Amino acid sequence: MKPNRSLFQISRIAYAVILLVHLLFLFNAIFNRPAPLTDSGDYLNAAENLYTQGILYSGDLTQPTHPEQFTRRPPLYPVLLGVVSLTGSEIPVFLLQILISMTSIFLVFRIFFQNHTSFQVRPLHVVVATLLLLATPAQFIYANRIMAELLFQLLLVLMVWSVYCYFRYKESTYIWLFNLFLTLGMATKPVLFPFTFFILLISPLLFVRTRRRAFVWALCLPILWLAFYSVRNNYRTDSSQYSSVQTANLVNYNLRYFLMEQEGSDAAAAEVDRLYDACDSAMGYGEKNRCLQQGVKDKVLERPLKYGIFHLKGCLRYFIDPGRFDLVTFFNLEYPDSGGFLQKLNQGGLKGAFRFLKQQGVGMVAILVMIALLKLFKISGFILYLVRDKEQLPFRIFLTLLVGYLAFVTGPLGASRFLLPIELLLIGAAVQGWSSLKLKDFKYFRKIG
Repeated sequence: MKPNRSLFQISRIAYAVILLVHLLFLFNAIFNRPAPLTDSGDYLNAAENLYTQGILYSGDLTQPTHPEQFTRRPPLYPVLLGVVSLTGSEIPVFLLQILISMTSIFLVFRIFFQNHTSFQVRPLHVVVATLLLLATPAQFIYANRIMAELLFQLLLVLMVWSVYCYFRYKESTYIWLFNLFLTLGMATKPVLFPFTFFILLISPLLFVRTRRRAFVWALCLPILWLAFYSVRNNYRTDSSQYSSVQTANLVNYNLRYFLMEQEGSDAAAAEVDRLYDACDSAMGYGEKNRCLQQGVKDKVLERPLKYGIFHLKGCLRYFIDPGRFDLVTFFNLEYPDSGGFLQKLNQGGLKGAFRFLKQQGVGMVAILVMIALLKLFKISGFILYLVRDKEQLPFRIFLTLLVGYLAFVTGPLGASRFLLPIELLLIGAAVQGWSSLKLKDFKYFRKIG
């Protein structure tokens, strides 16, 4: 009983420390007033327009409307932001997001810190996980930002929790819960939309193997949502595209950063402007989107191997970006619209990145290096967790697919806040992964070294 009591006490202390840090960041948000982010304005506009006009629109309805603003932000987070309209303050939203963050942390601890055949939970595991979390400032920053990251994180954690519980208890309820959280996730962030087609493909195969009809029937939740939202988007914009963010990211980030790396920033800006000019003459919004997407495809296919390497570098950066932008904007260390690390890296490669870091000051560089090294610790531990043994293999396969999918679709956008929705999962898996190494493993590596 003593180890269990000790584990319980350590867990209580860990939750208290984590909550305290959340509140410290909340005080900064209240009294230091970080500059608002562009995305925050979109969400607030969408919430105001939804509650006052009954229209989901991310722009200003007093100005001429633009079709892309009707689909830029899915509805779930703007619905949550109705709290701002009711109270006239963002603070209740921050408090709610702190609760959401603590719920996600609790669920991740429940998933990864339970005893089973190959893993016995120790107080040290909770301590290490807590320290890794405290070295993840984005978790506390975005709990106190008008951004959908923490809500999306909770829904991904709930998806993973549902899969974990299904393979642990074999109850069909968790299949329905998974599809519910998948649907809510799509209604929060458009990045999850393509992942749904993978679920639509694999669920019938799981039905054939298990004979559980819930694998088929539960698909009605994401299918009905996709049908409803596609019809709504087509009515508003004459295009059934899920979100205008998809095309905007392809042109403004994938293509622009690729050309910036290959030809320089001036040539990249000129090519992007040329593509927009060429597609602006399209007959309608749907045709314009197709024109832009085809333009990006044509440029990428001119140098497919170089683009593949460029995209892969973005996927790798996704796991180690320390989040300088998050820190400097939240703590008002500089203007948020100044050129950032990602831009300098694409403009000047590693030399440009090092020149940029030299301008940041010793303290900031030390913090960023520490965060990046700990992110390497997380991802290496996550890999160890995936390959050490075959226990919970279906769950590990799903976790690999989810993390790999998000890394791939993020690609050149690989920045800290895009990793945040799965970073708690990486922490939990990393602690298990590293703890699975035995003393004999280190002796073996020393011998072959």
